[in-house]
Amino acid sequence: MVYYFIAAKGILGVKTNIKEFKWSFGSNMPEGTLDEYENCAVKMHIALEEFNDDDLLGNLGRYHYFNGSPGEDKLYYTRKLPMNKKLRLKAENLLSDEPKITVNRTYYKLITHRIMNLHSLHYIATDLAALLLLRKGYAPIHCSAFKAGDATVAIFAPPDTGKTLSAMTACGDFGASFIAEDLAITDGKNIFSVPWTNSFDHYAKNKQTKNQGIKEKFMKSVPIMNKLSRKTAEPEDNNVKAGALLNPQMVTHIAILEKGEDGILPQAESAAVSKLMNLNRYEFNFLRAPLLIAYEFFNPELVIDNGTVKEKEILSALVRNSESVFTLKKRNPTHYAKALLDQMEEVPYRNKKVISLYP
Repeated sequence: MVYYFIAAKGILGVKTNIKEFKWSFGSNMPEGTLDEYENCAVKMHIALEEFNDDDLLGNLGRYHYFNGSPGEDKLYYTRKLPMNKKLRLKAENLLSDEPKITVNRTYYKLITHRIMNLHSLHYIATDLAALLLLRKGYAPIHCSAFKAGDATVAIFAPPDTGKTLSAMTACGDFGASFIAEDLAITDGKNIFSVPWTNSFDHYAKNKQTKNQGIKEKFMKSVPIMNKLSRKTAEPEDNNVKAGALLNPQMVTHIAILEKGEDGILPQAESAAVSKLMNLNRYEFNFLRAPLLIAYEFFNPELVIDNGTVKEKEILSALVRNSESVFTLKKRNPTHYAKALLDQMEEVPYRNKKVISLYP
């Protein structure tokens, strides 16, 4: 059985035989159609199947536990385990428009996190998608976002600062339109919704009971999330169409949340881009992904470093194209949302003199 999942409408799609495929771009992605998949700028084929390529490995070059051959757009990972079991992974066509990653059941079942050079399928797919998006002129961004009136804000912050809570509160308490709560995609001007992440659910489960009300309001304000959160979903709920995603929105404001004495400061372009790059690095690990590094060794055309160059270009454009870029500090994270909405109604910072906070 083949499933097509659309993480971002027209941007990122996955073809797989894993019915409940989960990764950073979505834990509850809606099943799409072949046409929707084919229309995505970035397509990835993820397969779970048994295979044995041991006869080929002896003639291939070696990169730790990886095997490959110069110029052959293919890489193998094979590792022996007790009880005559083996971890097997195969990466193919990473230089093409539809790369394929295949793992056997032993790998899929046992490797669920990052353990030295062993990365789960979840992480491998996420890092590969990030690089592929950048190659196509899109940057994944570790942010939340919402729209209020004609203004759209992308919210960046260190982990556990309040970007998810801010989006939840803005949508649940103030009627803002939901775009993202943990991850989105940008082309340097627009933001593309990736609404299938589950940070809001994780947040609500791990915070005090008083925040449950915020989650409930947020769920009601975002019907897609309300459907996907049901323990027993109706058949049509499991088949939410990509058309239910919010359309791309032009980013007018960029907010960088920090904990501290209440205040707001405009950010110079260089300082803002530096922070956005830093926060992205926390989520996207393509520069240090073992599979990509080994693949590049045998296929230098992959040029992983180009991803960082492109990422900086896109994030710089995003900052320049935004009307207002600022750092917002609050001691109480529940106060970010109202302050953000207030800023979205004010005169843009682009008409003010911006002085770099970081000489």
